[in-house]
Order: sequence, then C-alpha cells, then structure tokens
Amino acid sequence: MITYCKTAWGLHLLLRWSGSAFPRTLIFSGASTAIAAALYATKRPEVDADWRHPYPFQAFAFIVGFTVVFRSQLSYGRYWEGRLQLQSMTARWADFCTEALTMDAGTLSSNPDRDLQALRRSHDFAQTLVHLTSLLHAVALQHIRGDWELANLKQYIVTDPPPPLDAAVTTEGARIGYVHSLLNLFLLRGGTRQRHKYNRAMPFAVVASVSPVEVTALGQMLAGHHRDQTGDAFVGATERVSAVYTWVQQLLQDRLNEGGLTRAAPIGSRIWQVLSEGYLHFEHCRAIADTPFPFPWAQVVLIMLILYALTTPLVVVAFINSTWTGLAVNFLSVQSYWCLNEVARDLEEPFVYDPNDLPLARYQGFGAGKTGRRGSPLPCQIAPHSCTRAGAAHPHDAHRVRAPTHPA
Repeated sequence: MITYCKTAWGLHLLLRWSGSAFPRTLIFSGASTAIAAALYATKRPEVDADWRHPYPFQAFAFIVGFTVVFRSQLSYGRYWEGRLQLQSMTARWADFCTEALTMDAGTLSSNPDRDLQALRRSHDFAQTLVHLTSLLHAVALQHIRGDWELANLKQYIVTDPPPPLDAAVTTEGARIGYVHSLLNLFLLRGGTRQRHKYNRAMPFAVVASVSPVEVTALGQMLAGHHRDQTGDAFVGATERVSAVYTWVQQLLQDRLNEGGLTRAAPIGSRIWQVLSEGYLHFEHCRAIADTPFPFPWAQVVLIMLILYALTTPLVVVAFINSTWTGLAVNFLSVQSYWCLNEVARDLEEPFVYDPNDLPLARYQGFGAGKTGRRGSPLPCQIAPHSCTRAGAAHPHDAHRVRAPTHPA
C-alpha cells in the first residue's frame, strides 16, 4: 500500500511511477496516437466524409465511459470491503483473546501461593492461546494472499522493525530483499513467480513461532491431497484455517474441563461468539480473494477500449486540422480511458498486486504485537518459576495437533 502526504497540492505524486497506472497504459495510447499521426501524414478525403458526423461516435464513447466507470466503482467497493472485513477479523480475534484470558484469570484464587498448579496451568493456557490465535490469524492471511508455504511463517520478535507498507520503495525493498524490476512499471504482475518472490520477502510473524508438530500437521494437508492446482492454489491448503480454528476451540474446551473459564453461561458464551464472528469475517475476505471480477464484463470492457483506441484517431483527424493539437487530444482521450480501467484492474484484487495491495504482513505484525501483549500475566499471576520461555515447546503441543490432519 502506497502512503503519501498531501503537502504542495500533492504535486510530488507526479514523480512516482511505481504503482502508477499511467506507464502501464502508455502502449495503448501511444499506438492510438501513432495511428492518428499516420492518418495526418496520409490525409484522405474519405476520412472526413465518413467521420464528419460525431453523434454515432459520441454514443459509442458514452457507452465505453459508462462501462469503465461502473467497473471502477465495483473495484473500489471490493477494495474497501476487503479492508473493512480484514480489520473486523483482526479486531474480533484480538477481542476474543483478551476476553478469554481475562475470564480465565478471574477463576484463580486471590492468593496465587495457595495453588501454584492452578496458576501454572492458567499461565500455560495463556501462552498457548496467544500462540494459536496468532497462528490462526497468520494462516488466514496466508490463504487470502494465496500463500501455501509454511516457511513464510516466522517467529515474532518484538525488536524487529515492522514489515514495510510499501515494499516497492527502494530502501525498504533492499532491507527485505525485494526490489521491483523495470518490467513492474509497465505490467500488472501477479503471476506465480512474482507472488512467490513477494511472499518470501514478506513473511508473517507468529507469536512463539510454529512448532515442528504444527508444521507437520499443517503440511500434511497438502501432501494428503492431489496436486491439482489452478495457478498456485493447491487443493486442501484452505483447510489449514479450519484446522487451527478447531485447535483453538479444543484448547478452550480442555481449559473448561480443567476448571478454568468458569463464568455464567451468558458471559462465558461471549468468547465463543466473538471467535466465530472473526471466522465469519475471514470468510468474507476469502470470498473476495477467491472470486475474480466477472470475466464477461472484463472482456467486454477490454474489447470496447481497444475499439475506442482504434476509432478515436479517425474522429480526431476528421475534426481537428492542426496535427499537434489532434495528436495531443488523441493521446489524452485514450490515455484517460485506459488509465481508469487499469486502476480498476489493480484495486479489484486488494490482496494480490503490490505495491497497491493491502500490506497483510504489516497487519499480521501489528496483530502479533497486540496479541502477544495480551499473553502477559496479570500482576496477581506473576510467578517466575511458572513462566514458559518464548519460543520453547508448549505443554499443549500434543493437544494442538489433535485436530484431524486429513479432514473428510
């Protein structure tokens, strides 16, 4: 996501081309202007005679403009809806983690020295819950951006700088090992190789890292299915989110069996409700990520824009006698229409095309920071001998892989 300031009327925006739609459409406006130049050089009387009446072309140009603007509105709606649903998912799961830890802490004795075992179990539950909530958020974001590589999950370290908002900036890109090539200026690149390169440079941070047991369990979901694929999406990888979601629910149920989270049903059910709401918002994001802009509409817009670029020179030559004025008008008309369509193509996939995509790695980093702080013990729980070292194996590792690794 490109951020910018609004000083000096925003004129500095003209100096940035990475992420701009302008250079990606120069080929079409340039070709159309070249046709106009050729017509001016070989001025034919039949051009004036056939294109002197503007109304047929005006009707066509109006339809082209309507289709492009309509697509732009739908694309911005998809972009903003994706951002809202993503923020709602993060907020719900962070709220769930806070409520669960607070309710569990309320079940402990006011004097923790009376029952050190209960304190230790509560602390282990807090550590595991924070880790699983962070992992759930990470695998959800991995699915949204079409990333199935578990190697792109790393341990969250507080002192690490947050991932950049704009990976295409030279200084930030050099720091994370991701720099745009010249080809990125002129093409909207979202292919498999480009996505692999971007995903490796922008890994997701998980509190307490991912244990080998979890890697094995989540990795089997790919190995246990046919490697049929469309693009880079393996069948079965989407089940990772459901698996971690199940592990969180099993952890809550085990904690209830241990005597924790004991609250009145209307209050205790709140944590299950918020957890479920977060998953619902993930499914909304998934719907946007898995459903492309309708092919028939995209095809019709492209054909109409090509026809517009081919016919505009005929109208310009018929109506404007000055060669340079005609070429300028031709270039600006075609470039404007194609730029609007290119912006729509970029925004309608909010999780795919950098640098205008939503910075999911940065959102995960902030989410891991918020969730990790929620795992800090309350003052009444502080007991140095009961603390689990960050990154060490958790006592609930065996519990966390109880979910089936080959869902039916």
